[in-house]
Amino acid sequence: MITAVVYCSQTGYTRTYARWLAESLGTEALPFERRDEAAASGADTLVFLSWFHAGGLKGAKWLRGLMDAQPGKRYVVVGVGAYPMPSEDWPQSDTDEAFERAFPHERYSALKHFYCQGGFDFDRLCTLDKLAMRAFFRMQAKAAETDPRIAFALESMKQGFDGTNRAYLQPVLDYLGA
Repeated sequence: MITAVVYCSQTGYTRTYARWLAESLGTEALPFERRDEAAASGADTLVFLSWFHAGGLKGAKWLRGLMDAQPGKRYVVVGVGAYPMPSEDWPQSDTDEAFERAFPHERYSALKHFYCQGGFDFDRLCTLDKLAMRAFFRMQAKAAETDPRIAFALESMKQGFDGTNRAYLQPVLDYLGA
């Protein structure tokens, strides 16, 4: 089995996961700018790692187009975000909804997806995203007064954090049979 790994990263957390995954698979992690190389590589499996942005997954449109053009491949998506890993205290419903928006189940039912916690570093954001995050922080401040999950997430993001953990990739590796 030949696996290609493509990633889209703004602040580096998704790139970290892509490099760890590629290393485990014995392949190269290709940045999104080199996605056409992966598409033409002859790999039978393509793993796409990307980050959640405004409730969506960056690069999803490209992957949907590739899946339509090359339906014989096996595709896997790994979404990286600031939410904690799913647990009893933090259900996966928010990330599942984002995956569903990017890849509607009725059309992409065979697509396997995973979530890995990344991190948040305000200083690494582009100017437009910094402005959006300032507005997001203001909007969430009221909700944080009564919702401890929102308060925790908001405070974590304001302070910045790196939540990457190589162990979070184990379910992906298990699925790929690596």
